[in-house]
Amino acid sequence: MHSKLSSSRNMFDYCLHVFSTFCNNQFGLCRRLRDAKALDDDDTSIKSSSGPARTHDTLTNTKPLKVGPRVVHTEQFLCKGGVDTGRLLDLSRKGLFATAKEMGGNILLDEQWDCSIRHPGLQKNHEFKVIIRYSATVARSFFPDVQRPVGIEAARGVKGLMTILDRHAELYC
Repeated sequence: MHSKLSSSRNMFDYCLHVFSTFCNNQFGLCRRLRDAKALDDDDTSIKSSSGPARTHDTLTNTKPLKVGPRVVHTEQFLCKGGVDTGRLLDLSRKGLFATAKEMGGNILLDEQWDCSIRHPGLQKNHEFKVIIRYSATVARSFFPDVQRPVGIEAARGVKGLMTILDRHAELYC
C-alpha cells in the first residue's frame, strides 16, 4: 500500500511539474508575442497624422448652409515597391467626398487623418500594409470643396515606385 501511495505521489508531483512547465512556457510565449507586437508598432511602423481636426483655410471663414454628421472612412492598401502617402490620402479623401455627396453634402469640414505603414521587414517582396483613417464633417455650402487632404505636408511614406496591389474601404457614421 505504501508503494502505491508513494508512486501516486510521484505521479502527482511529475504531473504538477509538467503542468507548471507548460504554463510557464505559455506565459513566456504570450509575453514574447506582446513584446513583438509592441516592437512592431513602434520600431517597424511608419506613422503620420494631420494633427487635430481642421478645415482648409479657404473654407474657414465661410458659413455652411447645412452641417451634417461626422463620417470616418478607413482604407487598407497593400502596396509594393514604395508608399506615396500623399497619393493614398488623396484616394481616401475622394472616397470620403463621394460618400459626402451621396449624403447631400458638397464640402468637408474639420478634416483629420492618420496613417500607419507596416515596414517591409515583416512583409515579403517589399510589400507594405497601409491603413489610412480619414474623418470629416459633411456640410453643404455655396463655396466649392478644396479637393485635397489637409496637412498633407505631414505625410510620411516610403521611397520607391508604388504599385497598389489591393484596396479595402470601410465607412462609419
